[in-house]
Amino acid sequence: MEHILVTHKSWENVGGLPGVLLTLQDTGVPYITLHGPPGIESIYYDTRHFLRFRDLTIQYKHYLDTGEPNTEPLIIQNVPIWAKVEEMGNGDASEKLESVQGTNDEVEDLYAHEKPESRKRPNRGRQGSTSPTLKRQRQEESVSCRNLSVAYICRPPPKAGALKLEECVRAGVPPGPLLGDLKKGIDITLSDGTLVKAADVTEPDDPGPVFIVVEAPSEAYLDSLLESPAFKPYQPLEGSDNDLAEVVVHFTPQKVLAHPRYQEWMARFSLSTSHIIINESNTCMGSVAVHRIQYKLNLLNDNIFPLLKDGGIPVKETDGDEKVEETNNEERSENSESNSKEMSLKINEHPADSNPYVVGPTMQSRTLFTYHIRPRKKTDRSNELYLYPDTYMQECYIGEKFESAFLDIKDKLQAFYSEQAANTCSQDYPQIIFLGTGSCIPNKTRNTSSILLDISSDKALIMDCGEGTYGQMVRLLGAPECEKMLRKLVAVYVSHLHADHHIGFIRLLHARRKAFHAAGVFDVPKLLLMAPGKIMPYLISYNANFEPLLQDFTHVYNQKLLYKDFTMEEDDYKNLCSMLDMKKISMTHVLHCPNSFGVAWTHNDGWKIVYSGDTMPCKGLVEIGQDCDVLIHEATMEDELEEDAKLKTHSTTSQAIQVGKDMNARQTLLTHFSQRYAKVPLLDELPLHVGIAFDNMKVCQKDFPSLHLLYEVLVAMFSEDYDGMLEKTAKKRLAREKIEAHMKSKEEM
Repeated sequence: MEHILVTHKSWENVGGLPGVLLTLQDTGVPYITLHGPPGIESIYYDTRHFLRFRDLTIQYKHYLDTGEPNTEPLIIQNVPIWAKVEEMGNGDASEKLESVQGTNDEVEDLYAHEKPESRKRPNRGRQGSTSPTLKRQRQEESVSCRNLSVAYICRPPPKAGALKLEECVRAGVPPGPLLGDLKKGIDITLSDGTLVKAADVTEPDDPGPVFIVVEAPSEAYLDSLLESPAFKPYQPLEGSDNDLAEVVVHFTPQKVLAHPRYQEWMARFSLSTSHIIINESNTCMGSVAVHRIQYKLNLLNDNIFPLLKDGGIPVKETDGDEKVEETNNEERSENSESNSKEMSLKINEHPADSNPYVVGPTMQSRTLFTYHIRPRKKTDRSNELYLYPDTYMQECYIGEKFESAFLDIKDKLQAFYSEQAANTCSQDYPQIIFLGTGSCIPNKTRNTSSILLDISSDKALIMDCGEGTYGQMVRLLGAPECEKMLRKLVAVYVSHLHADHHIGFIRLLHARRKAFHAAGVFDVPKLLLMAPGKIMPYLISYNANFEPLLQDFTHVYNQKLLYKDFTMEEDDYKNLCSMLDMKKISMTHVLHCPNSFGVAWTHNDGWKIVYSGDTMPCKGLVEIGQDCDVLIHEATMEDELEEDAKLKTHSTTSQAIQVGKDMNARQTLLTHFSQRYAKVPLLDELPLHVGIAFDNMKVCQKDFPSLHLLYEVLVAMFSEDYDGMLEKTAKKRLAREKIEAHMKSKEEM
């Protein structure tokens, strides 16, 4: 990957950028060019407090840069599309400038504890040497360009026509360098004096098909879109046949897409130009793997592991090998065009009625839908996603021990829940919903840290909000129930500022606002953001450079709620507890990066839940968690890697279990597993009153005593992964023993 193109400064467009950049860095990509409106680069500059881009050079290309265009892999032309300022309601730009200028520019290295002293060095960020005047100028331009969307006209470089070998033979051209000259377009003269023209023995040159990517975020952008001359060379009235746009990709929202003026712009292109729609009407959440593991876990307990409700991926009964019939490109194209008729009718519907504009083939994209530009294969739906539940459940029985372990656990669980049904004390709240149970980076099985604490019928809070938190909510609950949950969400608690614990906050905040608007509530109650103080420079800068969000939340400093150094005003504390129906909220510093916190929530009904965040075993957490009902504790590494856990200030599984014993927790739930344990962690045995968290797992008080029963069948279900981990652990142990033996022999010498 060499280029990333961003159309408009909204979180939907840039929220995935930090994760993509980190992944590119991890895979060894040395250099990336970022295209988009001014201020786009702040998304990685302002995250320098909690993200490290040390091996990746990121260059921003200004949208007005008219220098020599790159020819590999694409020729890219930027087209500015401006909104009418009076319709945007952006407010006073000077206030935004003052707010971001006043933020603390000091960078705290949150990863310093992982490096040897000799390698510790300050992370000054990429703009550390920029003069204050230049910074101010960049900031002013960024704020002034918040109402800018950038469209992209892209074309692969021209490609010389292929040689017609039969024509060359017929013309008497011998094998050798003369063929190369002809391919380069050079006419040649044969030894007998015959002139052979390159044009007679080669296919026509391919100038490269043009594709356009465009987003008009609101109707305020339509004047600029229709008046821009940049698109005319690729439309029939002014363009040549070779320059007509092959395809236009529309990120434009459905409401704007259906506007007659937008339809007028679309109709200016040739009827042969395809239109691909990618907007909020696309419902696929894009992950078969998440559904696959949930179907398997659902076999064990359909209350704890409910089937996902996003509904965006079609379900099929046939085996996965038969999921798509191969079709040739012509058939795909015909199917796409026939399917496009219904879509064309949809987007032409508008209150103004009787839209006279005729638009070419229009396709609604789905995840992994592909449009081939070169060679020109057009549409390809062969990789689109389908679910095969029967296949996934059959996979469970591949392991030899699964069936017997499964039948055994079913009998035990049935007996357990029969006993629970007779217990009138069982209750539905609080409910703990795990949205992310992995550490550092997301993978197919475990997302980054996020736990939804469903407090009551009208209140909920989220503990940590890693990348993809909102997406997980939609997958698990379905869109309607997700909106209801967002409207009852009162607070988001962030334990510390590593990106995998809070980078999903902005997306969640926007989704919550939309959920209230969808219910007809436009005076949106502010969300409580309980987080370390140094989260604010990042959020203030985002507010100034991208889109407003400061009006949607109130920041509560975790530091003020420390149980040994409590500094919050009494009235503020009472109000905070009242908003969350809590009798007491206690926090403590834990042993991880600077400003890392653990928290204990004590509810008015008497229950107490403790969350460790990321930490080594910590005395302060034991003190605030005494006699709690539930401890949710990180268990990043297996016991064999205790030294690694110490180096990275994390806990092993046994250490986390011991913390639960030390605080006399009635139940301990282990989470935040290293992605090397994607399915199930390595344990000799799972003690009574200890459970393992999975993504999309819902538990309440009546479920807790049954959780330890699941471990044996989980090991059997994922036996291949488990055996692989045992083998790796044995190899590491053997290598360590060899090193220790070698060191011992050297000492003896």
